[in-house]
Amino acid sequence: MNEHYATLLTRFPLLEGFTVQGAEMLLECGEIKDYAYGELVIREGDPGTFAVLILEGKLQVFVRRSGQEVVLRDVDAGVILGELAVLCDIPRIASVRAIEKTTVVRWSAEAFRRLLLRSNLLQERVLGQTLRNLIDKERSLVDLLAERE
Repeated sequence: MNEHYATLLTRFPLLEGFTVQGAEMLLECGEIKDYAYGELVIREGDPGTFAVLILEGKLQVFVRRSGQEVVLRDVDAGVILGELAVLCDIPRIASVRAIEKTTVVRWSAEAFRRLLLRSNLLQERVLGQTLRNLIDKERSLVDLLAERE
């Protein structure tokens, strides 16, 4: 099964240039985990003890404010989530749930940090993706505020 996912990883823009062997190393440092529709992957406010890379399926990022759910975005395969809380050692800033059957590789905080230290290319890509994620979340919130006016 890891060979299938390793090949899949090399097709993600985030991991472009990685070999199958490099992708296998990423998988071996984590745990493959399946989530059913509606299952919570990350809970807002929890400590950042792990990060995930979506292998197959789709996740939804959302927050609860004033008793209402605000969907920030839907995320497809090839994206890492939870990295900000891990890297900054802060509580989760949003919740994440499966909106279809989803498979991820889940890295502990320690394993994720080690992976980044081992690969400058991965560091650069994760940092770029993290900044894009923050910008996307900010845009979602600004759009939501604009709609309410």
